[in-house]
This record gives sequence, structure tokens and C-alpha cells, in this order.
Amino acid sequence: MWYLPGLLKPLDARWLERAILPRLRMWHRQKPIDVVDAHFGYPDGVGCVRAARRLGLPVFVTIRGFEAERMEMPGIGKQITEALIAANGCISVSHSLRDKMLDHGVPAERIVVIPNAVDREIFRPGDKMSARQALSMSTDGELVVSVGHLVSLKRHDVVLRAIGRLRRRGRPVRLAIIGGADYEPEYPTTLRRLAVDLGVERHVQFVGAVEPVRVADWLRAADVFALGTRREGCCNAILESLATGTPVVTTPVGDNPHFIKDGENGTLVPVGDDEAMARAIELALGRDWDHRMISARLEVGGWSTVGREVLAYIEDRLQ
Repeated sequence: MWYLPGLLKPLDARWLERAILPRLRMWHRQKPIDVVDAHFGYPDGVGCVRAARRLGLPVFVTIRGFEAERMEMPGIGKQITEALIAANGCISVSHSLRDKMLDHGVPAERIVVIPNAVDREIFRPGDKMSARQALSMSTDGELVVSVGHLVSLKRHDVVLRAIGRLRRRGRPVRLAIIGGADYEPEYPTTLRRLAVDLGVERHVQFVGAVEPVRVADWLRAADVFALGTRREGCCNAILESLATGTPVVTTPVGDNPHFIKDGENGTLVPVGDDEAMARAIELALGRDWDHRMISARLEVGGWSTVGREVLAYIEDRLQ
């Protein structure tokens, strides 16, 4: 699609529609399309709804988190609302995101919540010391792990500052950040400079992007998972941490409050408050958690289950 960064954003869905319409038309002629399934409300959802409607095809939209902010953007929020009303149905990965859409006029009967899933074969409780040995790291000391792309909305800086506070108080805690660079290529450098400025560079490891089985090892090796995120839909990293039985300290955004129960599996702290983050991490480090109970109480299915739920919803709406 034609794309001009930073300008004319209300036109992105039109450019997407123009880009995909010829291909959809060609595919439909070769073999009739049953359903168009669009993920993310803008520009993907809006553009796909418009293209599908021009071809007379059923179309569904899955919203995943970005829509919460884009609903407030002039010229864009109204397009998302109109597209979700025009679609055959909408799937939201979180309750909070569904509520946001309802507040903007999307009828309740047109939107269902189907959360993200967790691969329970990979993300399951295990022995912490064995996990640390598998990672070739010391079995001693306290370890906080954070998982998320190295972008500013994940607020890794808040966790870094919290670790700095704890180190200055004499707490021998280490931090491992798992995740690679994304659409803000300079942000990883900013985080590394912050670690130096805080004097914790020797106690912070930037692991980078690793495969899920290695992420699971890091989560099992951790004493606490921490993420200072300022926006989420349904955060996979948090679900995966809970599935391994690792307690979570994070913020009350998206569906985090739906999954994190204070004292049972973690704590919620205000966005951007590194002192509150430090206190919560310290309290979590001092508790004796029942890791298998944390995992067992996570009421989230695997991806096959989610796939069946999505298919059942689509079939029901089409009927």
C-alpha cells in the first residue's frame, strides 16, 4: 500500500483497500472466498471491510490493542466504529477493548471476547534451579525478568529505574530483558544508556529476541516477572509468565486487571511509577509463591482451543 509516515493517517485505510482489492477479486474468481478475516482495526480492519463489502464477501475483524488509542484520533475513530458495525462480527482479545468499542457505539451483539492463548506444552511450571542451569547462569541471587519488544510503550525504563532503586537499597537483584528491537530502532540504545546512568549495567542483561522454549526457561528461572507497559490488549507475555507459575508485577492496563489478582499471582502498580514498581517487586521477592497454583488458576486455553472458538463464532454469525 502507498504509505506516508506521520501524515494523512485518516487515508491509510483507503490506500489499503486499493492495494488489496485487486488481489481479493482475483482470488475470488479463481476459487470463491468464504470469509475475509482482518486483524487490527486500523487500517487493516477498515480497509478489509471496505474491500470485502465491494465484493459482497463476509468479513470479520479482530481487534488487538492499538485500537484503544486510535479510537481517539480525529478522522480515524469514526472509521473504526463504522467498520466494526458493517462487519459480520468482531473479535476482541480483551474485555477492556470490547468495553472501549461499546463506548464508541459498536452494538454489544456484534463483538465477542476471545482472549489470546498460551502453549501449555511450552509454558508450564518447572524447577527454578534447573532452568538457570539450562541458561548457563548462576543459581544464586534474585532475578527479575521482563518480556516485550524494545519499544517505549512497554516502559522497560520504569523497570530499569525500579531495579536501580532496589540496588541502591542493597537488594542484590538482577534484571533480564527479553525482546528485540521493533519499530523504534533507537530505543534499545536508550535503555542501555539508562542502565549505565543508573549504575546497574553489570546487573542488567539484554537477552534479545529468543524462541518460545527459551523464553519459558527464563520465566521459570525468574523470581518475579515485571512489565511497566502503558498499553495492552491481552498481553501474551503476562499470560505466559502466569502459565509458568511466575508472579507478575505490571500495570492496570488492558486486561491485566482481569488476570492479575493482588496477593494471588502478582501486583498491579500505576503506569510510570518506578517507586511503586520497586516496592511491588521487593514485596514479591519476599513472598513464598505457590507456582503450580498460579499456573493452574490461569483460565486460558491453548491455541487450538482459541482457533475452535474463533471458527465457531464465525460460523454462528454467518448462520
